[in-house]
Amino acid sequence: SAPWQWDDVVTDLGMRQADLAQQSEVVTIRTVDDITATHGQGRVGLVFGLEAATPIGNQVDKLDVLYGLGVRQIGIAYSDSNALGSGLSERVDGGLTALGGRAVRRMNQLGLAIDVSHSGDLTGIETCRVSNVPVFMTHAGARALWDIPRLKSDEALSAVADTGGVIGISAAPHTTCSTEHPTHTIESVLDHFRYCVDLVGIDHVGFGPDTLYGDHVGLHTIFGSMMGKDAAAPAPRHDTVPYVDGLENPTENFHNIAAWLVGAGFSDGEIVKVLGGNILRSLEEIWA
Repeated sequence: SAPWQWDDVVTDLGMRQADLAQQSEVVTIRTVDDITATHGQGRVGLVFGLEAATPIGNQVDKLDVLYGLGVRQIGIAYSDSNALGSGLSERVDGGLTALGGRAVRRMNQLGLAIDVSHSGDLTGIETCRVSNVPVFMTHAGARALWDIPRLKSDEALSAVADTGGVIGISAAPHTTCSTEHPTHTIESVLDHFRYCVDLVGIDHVGFGPDTLYGDHVGLHTIFGSMMGKDAAAPAPRHDTVPYVDGLENPTENFHNIAAWLVGAGFSDGEIVKVLGGNILRSLEEIWA
């Protein structure tokens, strides 16, 4: 379960930093230069982030503390609403609060990447209006292809692109299905990719598979209400799957995505963009 209590978050971050310090092959990423250097050395880099700003309560200065602890990405809300704005599991989206607006501006000043994946559409759109740097939607998809609350309206997707940000196409089980491919596989995930590319352009789309090792379907079944799966009308009829075929886990994901993109005729330059180039371009502005 997510540790939303402030003391738990601070303690957990400190312990993880200490663990990483003892692993010579793993690096904590804080800057774009860190990414470049770590990649060049063939090492693993980890970006510390929180899926929601809930732990700060109503104290914007706690963002400074999180930044000092190495956090470089924060979501506005994780499905449930908080003091900053509405989560996507709410039946009524109240939008970004006044506190949320102050938090967004402070995140911009600090260099904290903002994520609206689990925010309600209006909250995400208003976050994009307030931010003066690119905003991320790290793991989502298009509701036009599959009408569930976990996915996003065209207006919300376009708002992210309008900031110069990036939409990461998710592959969490039973989310990014499509009417053409209702059984969740890599093909239905790539339907969402193509749709978003057509909607906002290839410079603003990437991949955020959001897959796990182990029983990811079981996790989603247990925590479905937290993720917004039960927020509104039932999802369209679809077959349940034990895993997303072609995107089974983090090891499989990007090899198979790259192979699909090559087979679909995307150029090398386009593939570089969607497999990380667009994110790096945005981070150069966000983390400046």
